[in-house]
Amino acid sequence: MKRRITFSGENKNLEDIVNFYNLCKSALLKYKENIKKGLEIPEEFIGFTPEKLDQYFKDKIKELENLTYLDLLAAVEAKLRIDYLTRVYNRKKDNLSRIFRCIYKDKAERASLDEDILENWKEQHPQVKKYISDYKSALQLRHWLAHGQYWTPKMGRDYDLLTIYTICKNLVDYLQI
Repeated sequence: MKRRITFSGENKNLEDIVNFYNLCKSALLKYKENIKKGLEIPEEFIGFTPEKLDQYFKDKIKELENLTYLDLLAAVEAKLRIDYLTRVYNRKKDNLSRIFRCIYKDKAERASLDEDILENWKEQHPQVKKYISDYKSALQLRHWLAHGQYWTPKMGRDYDLLTIYTICKNLVDYLQI
């Protein structure tokens, strides 16, 4: 067995991520309303029409949503990787853990999320296939967002915050990670 990685303990809870999104969105909307009412007019908004102000905050809320998608999908990846390493370090006896130990011998903590971790979950627990497929599809959104959105994505479906949260929550709950 190679070196043991120490977990940071800083991986995020899905509900906390969504709660933070809701808090930030509320704060942005309140800020916009204060500007519209003239209670505060920061220099950067002088000369904005009401329509331009609305569009500005709509864009900022969309940016916040995109960051939240990234956070949710990354939090699940962290949970999957912690599960992978925990199974390896604790030398669990189930088939999935044995497979993970073989992968660890070659790749250590650099195991591929897609091919090594998710595909083996699907093979060993076929009943979880739909949840993994949903998550892998949502990872396309993550890749698009994380790589600068310079191409037109072919997602196959529309994603919103509730959809991404539900995909992540279902996978985490079903795998019990």
